[in-house]
Amino acid sequence: MSGTQRCPRVFTPLLYYTLTIALLIPCLLMGNSTQAETFRHALALGTEPKYPPGFAHFDYADPQALKGGVLTLSSLGTFDKLNPFSLKGISPLLLGGLVFESLTESSLDEPFAVYGLLAESMAVADDQLSITYRLNPRARFADGTPVTAADVVFSFQILRSEAASPFYRYYYRDIQEVEALDQHTVRLRFARRNPELPLIAGQVPILPKHFFAGKDFERDFISSVLGSGPYVVKDFAFGKYIRYRRNPEYWGRDLNVNVGKYNFDEIVVKYYRDDTVRLEGLKAGEFDFLWVNNSKQWALDVAGDKWEKGYLVKETLRHHNTAGMQGFVFNLRRPIFQNRDVRHALSLAFDFEWSNRTLFYGQYTRNDSFFDNSELAAEGLPSPEELKLLEPLRPYLPPAVFTEPMGKPEQYRSIRQRLRAAKRLLRKAGWKIQNGVLTETKTGRQMRFTITLVSPAWQRIVEPYIANLRKLGVQATMKLVDESIYERIIRTRDFDMVVEVFPQSQSPGNEQRDYWHSDAADIEGSRNIIGIKNLAVDALVEAIITAPTRRELLTATHALDRVLWHEHYVVPHWYIDRHRITYWNKFSYPQTLPLYYTPLSHLMFWWVDPEKERALAAAMAQNRPLRLNR
Repeated sequence: MSGTQRCPRVFTPLLYYTLTIALLIPCLLMGNSTQAETFRHALALGTEPKYPPGFAHFDYADPQALKGGVLTLSSLGTFDKLNPFSLKGISPLLLGGLVFESLTESSLDEPFAVYGLLAESMAVADDQLSITYRLNPRARFADGTPVTAADVVFSFQILRSEAASPFYRYYYRDIQEVEALDQHTVRLRFARRNPELPLIAGQVPILPKHFFAGKDFERDFISSVLGSGPYVVKDFAFGKYIRYRRNPEYWGRDLNVNVGKYNFDEIVVKYYRDDTVRLEGLKAGEFDFLWVNNSKQWALDVAGDKWEKGYLVKETLRHHNTAGMQGFVFNLRRPIFQNRDVRHALSLAFDFEWSNRTLFYGQYTRNDSFFDNSELAAEGLPSPEELKLLEPLRPYLPPAVFTEPMGKPEQYRSIRQRLRAAKRLLRKAGWKIQNGVLTETKTGRQMRFTITLVSPAWQRIVEPYIANLRKLGVQATMKLVDESIYERIIRTRDFDMVVEVFPQSQSPGNEQRDYWHSDAADIEGSRNIIGIKNLAVDALVEAIITAPTRRELLTATHALDRVLWHEHYVVPHWYIDRHRITYWNKFSYPQTLPLYYTPLSHLMFWWVDPEKERALAAAMAQNRPLRLNR
């Protein structure tokens, strides 16, 4: 397909117009420009895919991995539905990844590259305004029904409707039309040039039209599910467990992207209400593997006789994931949090250094960016390239964006210095202590708010923060709720402050709209739970999405990072560049680790090692240390 080359759309508001002028540069085409579509096995953003056509397997997969056995996992909380894509309710762990598939599969050792899965090949038009997929004719849903272009069209329609999570509407907003050309060919047309859109278009989960159409998407899939993935749901009990069985008729078991993957005959997820009880369940052999996210638990509780004898393994796995941001999140819909200086002051009251030393056993690094642990994180003062984006936005930005480097200012080295600075900021914002409570002088409004928590593990972290806030006259309290209530208050924005994580990939793009854009602030279920409505943030999000090269993507991301940081939308927490895992010593996994992965995504390449399993059983029967021959 050929056509006139188009550059990024010029937005009508003056702010967007000024910014977009800076982005009007020659548009970068993906691959060589030809008069006809060239179908490829893979796409990569800003480079060529690492793996050539006909590659045998991913480097982090072992083709000699053994099939069989059962992997039992755990999850905290509960689940109450089998539809991972609807807005309300909680679906079980791994449902979306094991039962459903997308057109393409992302590799775990490239910043952003996708390879054919349900689609055997794909072609991006010369003008980058459409992509065409050829479906694998062997692709089948678990009931044997072929996967067709009609299923792809239906999936985009239902997932971008009001019935599904709003994430899909924002993530795929620039997909203008989805058209079935024939039974196995589908074309997606784009509203504008968007460099990452040809790649993320293939990530949408494909749902069987014959199963979902004509039903209530939110209510009719409480206890039944159908996809094309490698596993089917064997049985379950809401809030207790779910058992996935490997489909012996799975159509894609021999694909190169699946070699060495999905090795377990069954995967079981057991649910626990309490993290301490869950760890005891691991020790008792109730499940096999635990990804530990609690520093105290890792330092003190993941220890004992079973680890000393080698029955249980405790190890850390290095990763190169972008850390993103974790923090106490302000709800800007609350009037007390709408002043930037107030938010800054409340952030200064959190003493990370003390917490890391006293509570976390020195395991963490402080979040100094919304994109930590990657080249996406801004450093120092804005570069000349960043200033080209930021200068037109100066009237809408905090002066600190231009004058203060990212991270922790040196003058705030101790908590006393931080609290003194916080008091100055509060006085500047019109707040003073009256009768022991911080009070806004103009309105008489008192600074009172609640930090809502979903895990008791956070209580020991929040208590010292609340104590520091009291020194400022702030009356903060904390409230612990169960997961179902927490899910509802997040969805409906009925909170003052919560703990939230904003994960990031190696290639930010359309998902930034859902995190930060004004359009998402008032949409129930969007990920803009902060309630950000900031024209400058909107413009920089668009700059990221339309960046034609990796270098310009980095520049736009650095600029957004600075604005988010200096607006003080969160009280920054911490991150770690290793995964902490512990598991029963009966598994093996490939020698080559991926670069960008979670423990659960890597776990899909593990397998039960019969020799280890026999040795473990013998050692436990004789109550002696485990000795392995290899």
